[in-house]
Amino acid sequence: MMIIIDAGHGGTDPGACAGGIREKDWTLEVSLHQQSFLNNLGIQTVLTRTSDKGLTPIERTNLVKRCGGSICISNHFNAGGGKGAEVIHSIYSDGKLAKAAGHALTSAGMPLRRVFSRKGRDDRDYYFMHRLTGSVETLIVEYGFLDSTEDMAKLRALRLKLAESVALAVVKKTQSVYVVQAGAFQEKKRALTLCTELREKGYDAIIKEER
Repeated sequence: MMIIIDAGHGGTDPGACAGGIREKDWTLEVSLHQQSFLNNLGIQTVLTRTSDKGLTPIERTNLVKRCGGSICISNHFNAGGGKGAEVIHSIYSDGKLAKAAGHALTSAGMPLRRVFSRKGRDDRDYYFMHRLTGSVETLIVEYGFLDSTEDMAKLRALRLKLAESVALAVVKKTQSVYVVQAGAFQEKKRALTLCTELREKGYDAIIKEER
């Protein structure tokens, strides 16, 4: 399995801007983090850009079509009034993968505004990342609004976690994931100590409370 990760905008196209944040910078940050996260799970990834590079729609979508992956996560941040995350899927998709990503965002702490698709005037997909990426199933993920005070508070603290949640939702929806438990403790302090040790060794360790 290979997942394509698209860092939206770049180069002379900053994307949405608010509060001193440029969308292109955060999309690159979360995309690089997603790549590392997925690679640690043993998932192959390809990035459309790894630096502040501009891509035309044709250049971007050709990269997506030609790299051999079947799923693309196109990372974005919104602006223009509103709040909450959005996940946009192709009009030809059943929307199940997009809904799974939306549920993951909610679980990770960002309220979901909507999951939707959009037709253009020619009855084809409105967004070129859907219209021009061929058979690749592309999810456009808008993690929140840069011009929303509520969203920005969450994005500043949680954007990497949100990106991980989307990536993991895609993996879980498309293939099996095997979880290894390293220990179980009654004292939270001991769990935190082990979690810290594992992270220092490069493992993606989390703490899950069970009752």
